[in-house]
Amino acid sequence: MDEDRRSLRPGAEIQQFIATYFFLWLVADLSVVLGQCNDSLTKSLIKNQLSSLEKAVSMLDNASKCNCTFKKQVVFHAEMGSSKTYNKGSIWVYDKVVTNVGNAYNPSTGKFTAPTNGIYQFNWYTLSDPKVTSHPGLFVNGQIKARQAANNNGGTSQWLTAGSSMALPLKRGDEVYIMDVHGWKAQLRSQWTTFGGVLIN
Repeated sequence: MDEDRRSLRPGAEIQQFIATYFFLWLVADLSVVLGQCNDSLTKSLIKNQLSSLEKAVSMLDNASKCNCTFKKQVVFHAEMGSSKTYNKGSIWVYDKVVTNVGNAYNPSTGKFTAPTNGIYQFNWYTLSDPKVTSHPGLFVNGQIKARQAANNNGGTSQWLTAGSSMALPLKRGDEVYIMDVHGWKAQLRSQWTTFGGVLIN
């Protein structure tokens, strides 16, 4: 079984829980029935409850023997905590984490590290200063996978947010991050510049 998957709760523990529940139920009902001194009703009640208990234990035992597994939940979204300027060759660091289920995103490095094999969906939004152009690209292990152009060069009061999204198959340990495609200086506006992703399969 893969290390990045978790199995169901052991069948023995579940069986013990169900058995305890049915036993308490049985005792509660018997306390009422015995008070009425009705042997026929008591025997019928015991027989029916024992039959139900045997069926429940059998079903849980079968479930514990199957290879029922599920992948970890992985989702993150982060934004820049303040306006930043990045020079050539710098990885953009989205240091304000909004959500980070699975802790796969590192707000100190700006890198997302895939915790398991699967298909991931990523999105990134960029707001540059007026009269400034930036070209953020999505990189995996140093290789560019997608490009984006955030062109705010139309005037001093022009604010345009560029957004991109891409689905990628990743292997465990792959590193994903954002960096300027052309290596130009990028002047970015805080919370409007974001990076996020989710494991979808």
